[in-house]
Amino acid sequence: MTEQPLALWWAKARSAGPLPVALGTAVPTGMLRLAEPDAATAWLLPVLPDGATPSVLDELGLPSLAVEHPNDTARVLAACVRCCWLDQARPLWPGSAAQLDEVATVFGATTGREPMALNRALLGAIRRLAGAGWLLWDEATRRVRLGPRVATWSPAELSTLRELCRWALAGARSAGAGNDHVSEEGQR
Repeated sequence: MTEQPLALWWAKARSAGPLPVALGTAVPTGMLRLAEPDAATAWLLPVLPDGATPSVLDELGLPSLAVEHPNDTARVLAACVRCCWLDQARPLWPGSAAQLDEVATVFGATTGREPMALNRALLGAIRRLAGAGWLLWDEATRRVRLGPRVATWSPAELSTLRELCRWALAGARSAGAGNDHVSEEGQR
């Protein structure tokens, strides 16, 4: 690939984030191609060196994590990882799609907000994360999936994330084991 098309790919990645392309598209130097589960399309995204700081992202003109309402945004991303990465022995990308209600339940457990405020914060964070390529959001079906940018997380980061998922699942199981469940009719 010559310098001019390579520069064009990088300019597109800087302005639009992860780029959806046809599966047969050549992979420009310094980019990663991730195939979608449908095997008809793929994503191109820049590969950054391990330990790249936000200043490196700024220098390359690449977007970092969406930081408007950083606490809610981080909690929603964590809830989506929890709901979309069902088998931590498998790769994080592409994960599985999850219904918005599943993600809302996990997010709600971390915030304790009333339903209207919870929904507003959840949808705002999902839209921010989808705009930055961390999530794929289908508003029509109300389904969310991990975006292509999660595939850039390093093995060390994924190891930590796997441990956190195991810890969270173990805590959820032990919390649920001792509680008497009350049905919708109010009977024990």
